Amino acid sequence: MICAYDRGRFVTRVLLQDGLVVLAVALAAWSGGPWGAALATGATAALAWGLVTLHFPSKVELTDDAIAFSAYGRRHVFAWGDVTRVRVRRFLVRDRVLVRLTPAGTWRGRYWLTDGLGGYDALVAELERRAAQT
Repeated sequence: MICAYDRGRFVTRVLLQDGLVVLAVALAAWSGGPWGAALATGATAALAWGLVTLHFPSKVELTDDAIAFSAYGRRHVFAWGDVTRVRVRRFLVRDRVLVRLTPAGTWRGRYWLTDGLGGYDALVAELERRAAQT
């Protein structure tokens, strides 16, 4: 099962949201001063965090052997044989879940999935089924 967001989400997420953050860094660097340096540092850290952790994946591939979370041309792959715990946490805002896989490194294993993901309901149901088994 391959679940991915549509092209419009990519444009919104990468081009607009991340583009605005890069623009804020550029403006902060250009204007200078302590507030500009703080803004540039915070915006750079936010972009780096998203790139390293892939906490909002653009695609999820689920097979009988593994699950893979992908974004920004990178993938975090977890073999089901290595996963000891799956946790799917729902929130009052019903359009999203937090998926946690254990064991995982410091920068991996925690992913937000929203209902804009194609096949969201089937994916969450399968992850909850696997969570009940662990």
